Amino acid sequence: MKFARFQAGGQIRYGIAEGENIREIHGDLFGDHTPTGTVYALNTVKLLVPCTPSKLLALGLNYALHVAEGGTGRKPPERPEIFYKVPSSLCHPDDTIMIPPGAGETHYEGELVAVIGKTAKRVSVANALDYVFGYTCGNDVSARPWQRGDLQWWRGKSCDTFSPLGPWIETDIKDPSKLTLETRLNGQVKQHSGTDQLLFDVPTCISFISQHVTLYPGDVIYTGTCDGVGPMDTGDTVEVELSHIGVLRNPVMRETA
Repeated sequence: MKFARFQAGGQIRYGIAEGENIREIHGDLFGDHTPTGTVYALNTVKLLVPCTPSKLLALGLNYALHVAEGGTGRKPPERPEIFYKVPSSLCHPDDTIMIPPGAGETHYEGELVAVIGKTAKRVSVANALDYVFGYTCGNDVSARPWQRGDLQWWRGKSCDTFSPLGPWIETDIKDPSKLTLETRLNGQVKQHSGTDQLLFDVPTCISFISQHVTLYPGDVIYTGTCDGVGPMDTGDTVEVELSHIGVLRNPVMRETA
């Protein structure tokens, strides 16, 4: 099922996307919920980020070809390399990615995102997928001068709107290593990879994180980007597509001082 969070009639609701419609549900997205009987046409509602995470974690250098990108001589990491993105950086589907003044060259990074469905603390790799509610699309927007020049990535990765997420959470994916990730800039394919190319797969990442940080329902993990990252700017539109999930689309604008 494709679980969505959306706004209709001035209210925020949850529902199940089915073709061109969305069927409203009532209750706990990650627990008990029931259909309300109300159905909306998708083109009449505003899709929102599909959950409200207490934290966003992200993987750096998790595809071999991305590690090698740019000829920097970087070596693949020996363990999952995790960083935080703040929840205030979330950006709804179709909302504009706003590049702040001084950010310089800012890149798209299309990613598979895992959404946690139940509390996970020190879980094993073998059991890690039992804690996943589903998967969605993400864009780990990165202001490169700040990412490279600051001691921490707090602004290079977490400015307002730097974490597009959506359009919904697909729960019927049994094996997240069998998906295709594609990122397009103004319709031109820039990134294309199978998620089987992740250096550290989804179960490994969840297990590793949960040894140190408790994951709660709604928390999200951006699993890393493949090669093909590049700059975006005012007037561009970025689309991140994952097979069996959908397309996350966002226009881009650079703010002036």
